Amino acid sequence: MTNSQLSTSPAQVAGDAQPFFDPIAVPQAPLFGHLLMNVSRTWRQVLEVRLAELGLTDATWVPLFHLHAAAGTPLTLKQLAQRVGLDSSSLVRVVDLLESRGLLVRHSDAHDRRSKSLCLTAQGQHVVADVRAKLHQVEGQLLQGMDSTTTAALRHGLQQLHTRLIAIQAQDKAAQ
Repeated sequence: MTNSQLSTSPAQVAGDAQPFFDPIAVPQAPLFGHLLMNVSRTWRQVLEVRLAELGLTDATWVPLFHLHAAAGTPLTLKQLAQRVGLDSSSLVRVVDLLESRGLLVRHSDAHDRRSKSLCLTAQGQHVVADVRAKLHQVEGQLLQGMDSTTTAALRHGLQQLHTRLIAIQAQDKAAQ
């Protein structure tokens, strides 16, 4: 990397001597967000193939994972939709499919009969365990040859990016 690819950041002006990478100074280099998007897309494509062996798609395994992450606490369709990143109406058909396959059940809410709570069935719990095994397998292949320091740095960096993106979302929402 040449000095022209490094720039002075506001932090440097404040006394931090660390230069930061300026993607505009390297027009042939892909933007960081583009690279991140490509990694994410390829990850999902690999998982799509592996999880097809279990009869699942990206649309079906993600809601199961969020129900599992709720640790036995029932979620409403609206809560699940928020966690998955969809609107409730888009998720209804997926929930219908998962229910028809015996992977989740809907229970009437004692306080609001119009509202339904969603829970994994025992079979749904087993499917989530199978998905987790597939995810661990792919993750192992992905990280093969990287030492623990590198993987820890990657994990930390991705967590920082996620935290910053959430803050950006909040700022954008507040500005609307």
